[in-house]
Amino acid sequence: MKVKIAISEPAEVIDPFITDLSSYIAKSKRAIVVTGAGISCSSGIPDFRSSDGLYNLVKQRHPDTVLRGKELFDATLFRNEKTIKCFYTFMAELRALISNANPTLTHQFIQSLTHKGQLLRCYTQNIDFLEENLNIPAIQLHGTMKEVRCTLCSATYDFTDDYAQQFMTGEAPICPQCESVEAERARQGKRQLAVGTLRPAIVLYNEDHPNGESIGQLQVNDLKKKPDLMIVMGTSLKIPALKKFIKQAAKIIHEKPGGIVVFVNRTSPTKEWEKVFDYEVLGDTDEWVEWTNKKLADEKLMNQTALKLRRLAKERQESADYEDDDDDDEKENTPVRKRRNNSAKTTAKQPSLKRTLSKSQTTITHFAVTKRRNTAHAKANKVV
Repeated sequence: MKVKIAISEPAEVIDPFITDLSSYIAKSKRAIVVTGAGISCSSGIPDFRSSDGLYNLVKQRHPDTVLRGKELFDATLFRNEKTIKCFYTFMAELRALISNANPTLTHQFIQSLTHKGQLLRCYTQNIDFLEENLNIPAIQLHGTMKEVRCTLCSATYDFTDDYAQQFMTGEAPICPQCESVEAERARQGKRQLAVGTLRPAIVLYNEDHPNGESIGQLQVNDLKKKPDLMIVMGTSLKIPALKKFIKQAAKIIHEKPGGIVVFVNRTSPTKEWEKVFDYEVLGDTDEWVEWTNKKLADEKLMNQTALKLRRLAKERQESADYEDDDDDDEKENTPVRKRRNNSAKTTAKQPSLKRTLSKSQTTITHFAVTKRRNTAHAKANKVV
């Protein structure tokens, strides 16, 4: 049964549903959290595309460069010198905002799951690294603005103020490691090689994640631990590989009695998620967390609600079993027609036991961390 909760509705209408949902969260032992940009909106990082947002600030610095907001996060921008300069200025502005941002109430909620030993892993699409100071076990699916990476040798360094100042002018700093190697080659009288430049260590659309294989293995391992809860917050679910992971996790969670999958966002998910999410909470994630925290703090209420939900689940199961018995009775009273004995032909068509078992196993293979937009071409690839 799917439950939809609109935070904007009267408290007396949604309170019982939030209580039930809070009870499921309270009893979870292995939770997965998936987050997107929506959970950081109240941290002081403004919307990129608003009238006073970052994109318009960048356009003021580079008025001759025609670049749409989405293209600022696409690897194809490195084909043009003007768009490269625009990208670096945008990244410098973004870093300045992230440096002054503080974790939100939603981040603190995820931290509380960590402290209670309930959180298996947090998978975040955000690059603001606000989870780090809270010691949340987070996997950054799209990289981080905390570091810069060489475009040639992949050496990484802290994203310092000095690097930010160079980026602000639209210029890329020289990679210290490449520079050191080149100086040594010059000392030895060897020919010169290319020297790389530094860029923020984030994953753009149409490029591979440098830690793709290890992230894929972590996802496989987490699914093997049989999670019983997944909360997806602040994301519009556009990246195909992340969508696939969420659906695989949901399938495993729904195999457990009482396992639920929750979606919290300002806008509704599309119809493809109709059978994936058990609870859809429409509204600000911080506001939902505030409601939920109050419920979780009432231990007596949580225990009473847990007993109620177990009783209802038992009644539904007994009702389902009764309906199955009725179906069996009908089948027993149905005349059976004589059929030819085609057992040999049927046996030949059935797959082997080994093959059947292999199909039932849940694994993620060939984890490619090429981050693409959700286009027809992207759907043909396994991507993050």
